[in-house]
Amino acid sequence: MAQKRIKIKDKTFELTIPEASILAAVKTVAKAIEDDYADKNPVFVIVLNGAFVFAGDLIRMIDIPCQITFTKLSSYDGTSSTGRIAEQLPVTDDLDGRHVIIIEDIVETGYSMQFLLNRIQEQHPASVEICALSHKPEKCKVDGLQVKYVGMTLPEAFIVGYGLDYDQQGRELRDIYSLVEDSGQ
Repeated sequence: MAQKRIKIKDKTFELTIPEASILAAVKTVAKAIEDDYADKNPVFVIVLNGAFVFAGDLIRMIDIPCQITFTKLSSYDGTSSTGRIAEQLPVTDDLDGRHVIIIEDIVETGYSMQFLLNRIQEQHPASVEICALSHKPEKCKVDGLQVKYVGMTLPEAFIVGYGLDYDQQGRELRDIYSLVEDSGQ
Protein backbone atom coordinates (compact mmCIF):
# COMPACT_ATOMS: atom_id res chain seq x y z
CA MET A 1 0.00 0.00 0.00
CA ALA A 2 1.29 3.45 -0.94
CA GLN A 3 2.38 5.86 1.73
CA LYS A 4 0.17 8.95 2.05
CA ARG A 5 3.14 11.27 2.55
CA ILE A 6 6.78 10.91 1.62
CA LYS A 7 9.86 13.03 1.99
CA ILE A 8 12.40 13.45 -0.80
CA LYS A 9 15.46 15.46 0.15
CA ASP A 10 14.10 18.71 1.62
CA LYS A 11 10.51 18.44 0.30
CA THR A 12 7.34 16.67 1.42
CA PHE A 13 4.93 15.14 -1.09
CA GLU A 14 1.47 13.63 -0.66
CA LEU A 15 -0.22 10.85 -2.59
CA THR A 16 -2.28 12.26 -5.45
CA ILE A 17 -2.82 9.51 -8.05
CA PRO A 18 -2.52 5.82 -7.16
CA GLU A 19 -0.87 3.34 -9.51
CA ALA A 20 -4.16 1.65 -10.46
CA SER A 21 -5.57 4.93 -11.80
CA ILE A 22 -2.38 5.65 -13.72
CA LEU A 23 -2.37 2.21 -15.35
CA ALA A 24 -6.04 2.52 -16.33
CA ALA A 25 -5.24 5.79 -18.11
CA VAL A 26 -2.21 4.23 -19.82
CA LYS A 27 -4.36 1.34 -21.04
CA THR A 28 -6.83 3.78 -22.61
CA VAL A 29 -4.02 5.59 -24.46
CA ALA A 30 -2.50 2.28 -25.58
CA LYS A 31 -5.81 1.19 -27.10
CA ALA A 32 -6.17 4.46 -29.02
CA ILE A 33 -2.63 4.20 -30.44
CA GLU A 34 -3.15 0.53 -31.30
CA ASP A 35 -6.34 1.39 -33.20
CA ASP A 36 -4.73 4.30 -35.08
CA TYR A 37 -1.47 2.54 -35.99
CA ALA A 38 -2.56 -1.06 -36.55
CA ASP A 39 -0.87 -1.33 -39.97
CA LYS A 40 1.82 1.36 -39.66
CA ASN A 41 4.70 -0.07 -37.57
CA PRO A 42 5.31 3.22 -35.71
CA VAL A 43 8.57 4.39 -34.18
CA PHE A 44 8.20 5.49 -30.57
CA VAL A 45 10.67 8.23 -29.64
CA ILE A 46 10.89 8.06 -25.86
CA VAL A 47 12.03 11.22 -24.10
CA LEU A 48 14.37 10.35 -21.24
CA ASN A 49 14.47 10.37 -18.31
CA GLY A 50 10.94 11.18 -17.21
CA ALA A 51 8.93 9.22 -19.79
CA PHE A 52 10.69 5.86 -19.41
CA VAL A 53 8.21 4.35 -16.91
CA PHE A 54 5.16 5.59 -18.83
CA ALA A 55 6.68 4.40 -22.13
CA GLY A 56 7.53 0.97 -20.72
CA ASP A 57 3.99 0.38 -19.50
CA LEU A 58 2.43 1.89 -22.64
CA ILE A 59 4.44 -0.15 -25.13
CA ARG A 60 3.79 -3.41 -23.27
CA MET A 61 0.04 -2.70 -23.54
CA ILE A 62 0.19 -2.12 -27.31
CA ASP A 63 -0.16 -5.21 -29.45
CA ILE A 64 1.15 -4.02 -32.82
CA PRO A 65 4.61 -4.14 -34.39
CA CYS A 66 6.65 -1.09 -33.43
CA GLN A 67 10.17 0.20 -32.96
CA ILE A 68 11.54 2.24 -30.08
CA THR A 69 14.33 4.76 -29.87
CA PHE A 70 15.35 7.32 -27.30
CA THR A 71 16.24 10.96 -26.94
CA LYS A 72 17.18 12.98 -23.91
CA LEU A 73 16.36 16.63 -23.46
CA SER A 74 16.73 18.74 -20.37
CA SER A 75 15.23 22.05 -19.33
CA TYR A 76 14.60 21.71 -15.59
CA ASP A 77 16.61 22.91 -12.63
CA GLY A 78 15.10 21.68 -9.36
CA THR A 79 11.33 22.23 -9.51
CA SER A 80 11.13 24.72 -12.38
CA SER A 81 11.87 24.89 -16.09
CA THR A 82 14.77 27.06 -17.21
CA GLY A 83 13.19 27.65 -20.62
CA ARG A 84 16.45 26.51 -22.28
CA ILE A 85 16.46 23.15 -24.06
CA ALA A 86 19.59 21.02 -24.05
CA GLU A 87 19.70 17.97 -26.33
CA GLN A 88 21.78 15.45 -24.41
CA LEU A 89 21.00 12.41 -26.58
CA PRO A 90 19.81 13.00 -30.16
CA VAL A 91 17.59 10.58 -32.05
CA THR A 92 19.96 8.52 -34.17
CA ASP A 93 17.48 6.18 -35.92
CA ASP A 94 16.42 6.90 -39.50
CA LEU A 95 12.88 8.32 -39.36
CA ASP A 96 12.50 9.08 -43.08
CA GLY A 97 9.03 8.00 -44.19
CA ARG A 98 8.18 6.50 -40.78
CA HIS A 99 5.19 7.17 -38.53
CA VAL A 100 6.63 8.66 -35.35
CA ILE A 101 5.03 8.95 -31.92
CA ILE A 102 6.91 11.01 -29.35
CA ILE A 103 6.36 9.72 -25.82
CA GLU A 104 6.77 12.35 -23.11
CA ASP A 105 5.91 12.48 -19.42
CA ILE A 106 4.38 15.97 -19.24
CA VAL A 107 3.87 18.68 -21.84
CA GLU A 108 3.61 22.08 -20.18
CA THR A 109 5.19 25.06 -21.95
CA GLY A 110 5.64 23.03 -25.14
CA TYR A 111 9.18 24.33 -25.74
CA SER A 112 10.81 20.90 -25.44
CA MET A 113 8.21 19.35 -27.75
CA GLN A 114 8.62 22.11 -30.34
CA PHE A 115 12.40 21.63 -30.23
CA LEU A 116 12.03 17.86 -30.70
CA LEU A 117 9.36 18.19 -33.41
CA ASN A 118 11.70 20.46 -35.39
CA ARG A 119 14.53 17.92 -35.05
CA ILE A 120 12.32 15.02 -36.14
CA GLN A 121 10.80 16.96 -39.07
CA GLU A 122 14.33 17.39 -40.45
CA GLN A 123 14.27 13.62 -41.13
CA HIS A 124 11.05 13.77 -43.20
CA PRO A 125 8.81 11.31 -41.31
CA ALA A 126 5.46 10.23 -42.77
CA SER A 127 3.74 11.60 -39.65
CA VAL A 128 4.53 12.75 -36.13
CA GLU A 129 2.22 12.73 -33.12
CA ILE A 130 2.79 13.46 -29.44
CA CYS A 131 1.73 11.13 -26.63
CA ALA A 132 2.05 12.38 -23.05
CA LEU A 133 1.12 11.04 -19.66
CA SER A 134 -0.20 14.56 -19.03
CA HIS A 135 -0.67 17.78 -20.97
CA LYS A 136 -1.38 21.20 -19.49
CA PRO A 137 -2.71 23.20 -22.45
CA GLU A 138 -3.35 26.27 -20.27
CA LYS A 139 0.43 26.50 -19.64
CA CYS A 140 1.44 25.90 -23.27
CA LYS A 141 3.38 28.78 -24.80
CA VAL A 142 3.76 27.22 -28.28
CA ASP A 143 0.92 28.16 -30.60
CA GLY A 144 -0.75 25.24 -32.34
CA LEU A 145 1.06 22.48 -30.44
CA GLN A 146 -1.17 19.40 -30.53
CA VAL A 147 -0.83 16.51 -28.09
CA LYS A 148 -2.95 13.78 -29.67
CA TYR A 149 -2.71 11.15 -26.92
CA VAL A 150 -3.03 12.27 -23.29
CA GLY A 151 -3.23 9.90 -20.35
CA MET A 152 -4.55 12.13 -17.57
CA THR A 153 -4.80 15.54 -16.03
CA LEU A 154 -2.22 16.04 -13.31
CA PRO A 155 -2.40 18.58 -10.51
CA GLU A 156 -0.86 22.03 -10.87
CA ALA A 157 1.56 21.28 -8.05
CA PHE A 158 5.06 19.95 -8.69
CA ILE A 159 4.80 16.15 -8.83
CA VAL A 160 7.02 13.10 -8.48
CA GLY A 161 6.66 9.37 -9.06
CA TYR A 162 5.95 7.14 -12.03
CA GLY A 163 9.13 8.35 -13.73
CA LEU A 164 8.85 11.97 -12.66
CA ASP A 165 11.52 13.29 -10.34
CA TYR A 166 12.60 15.95 -7.92
CA ASP A 167 16.32 16.55 -8.35
CA GLN A 168 16.75 13.02 -9.83
CA GLN A 169 14.91 11.36 -6.92
CA GLY A 170 11.47 9.72 -6.75
CA ARG A 171 11.24 8.27 -10.28
CA GLU A 172 10.88 4.75 -8.85
CA LEU A 173 7.63 5.49 -7.01
CA ARG A 174 4.64 3.58 -8.42
CA ASP A 175 2.17 6.34 -7.52
CA ILE A 176 2.20 10.07 -8.25
CA TYR A 177 2.75 12.48 -5.37
CA SER A 178 2.26 16.27 -5.23
CA LEU A 179 4.50 18.74 -3.47
CA VAL A 180 3.14 19.96 -0.14
CA GLU A 181 3.84 23.68 -0.06
CA ASP A 182 4.46 23.78 3.68
CA SER A 183 7.33 21.26 3.73
CA GLY A 184 8.55 22.33 7.15
CA GLN A 185 6.67 19.48 8.85
